[in-house]
Amino acid sequence: MISSNTKNLAQVRNFIANSLSLADINSRIIDQVVLSVDEACTNIIKHTYKFEDGHNIEIFIMVNNDSINISIIYSGSAFDPNSKDVPDMTEYFKKYKVGGLGIPLIKKFIDKIEYVHTDNNLNKLTLIKFLS
Repeated sequence: MISSNTKNLAQVRNFIANSLSLADINSRIIDQVVLSVDEACTNIIKHTYKFEDGHNIEIFIMVNNDSINISIIYSGSAFDPNSKDVPDMTEYFKKYKVGGLGIPLIKKFIDKIEYVHTDNNLNKLTLIKFLS
């Protein structure tokens, strides 16, 4: 569990990388998962918590024979990243946009995104990377 502050993202990256290294996961896959979890947590801190300290984000890792499952649990308003379309990158760069690529990056490197929001404002975001 981390507190909702971007200074804690290095701790998240290290936790994911070390856990997956211990599970003997390919380094390219580790990098993809680390980047995806970092982007997801950054979005939670920035958009859900508005950079406000004092909120908790819990991260759980489960590795089995065919997949890596990272669950990120946090409180706050509902936002399903599956509802967000991937932008047209040609148009994106033509307009010199900055930001807004976190979800497209996650969708590029993660095979399946599951999202659940409960009545008591609890969110569970699960990022699944298949190993086959």
